[in-house]
Amino acid sequence: MDPSYVLDSTVLIDLSQHFHSRQIRDALGHLASASQVKISEGVQRELGRKSDWAHGIVQYLVKKYPNSLVQIDRVPRLGEELARIERLYGEEIRVGTRHYPGFWKSAHGRKAVDGQVVALAKKPNLTAVSDDRAVRLACMLEGIPCVGWTDFARTLGLHQQLSLLPRARKG
Repeated sequence: MDPSYVLDSTVLIDLSQHFHSRQIRDALGHLASASQVKISEGVQRELGRKSDWAHGIVQYLVKKYPNSLVQIDRVPRLGEELARIERLYGEEIRVGTRHYPGFWKSAHGRKAVDGQVVALAKKPNLTAVSDDRAVRLACMLEGIPCVGWTDFARTLGLHQQLSLLPRARKG
């Protein structure tokens, strides 16, 4: 079974800054049609405040593939798992002898939705997609696979270098 992905808002912003919206919609749509993309309601809200392009992509996905949007209060025990994750990693994350800022130390403070990404990715066969250090550390400590946006872009097939020079005509 192919993995399914839980997307962080920064991943969608990075994709929208590097690729054409149509490419992203097509690639994510392919995964969403197989129920392999999940976006939390908090990520959707956060994108509404941060990025018109990325928010538009999410709006398209949610409209065409409604099962890609996860509402925390509608999934049994997910709210409890989110509360546990936020208690553990909200203020501070400890890895061995090192201490790192937790989810709430970001610019969004307690409105940060990083905990939603981690809690949702705890479900079997889900992979978190985030470049946020707090999310990546929490995933590591929770035993959750986590990839960054560049690895995810490669998974989507969005890794081709565009040619800078026009191709020579044959003839």
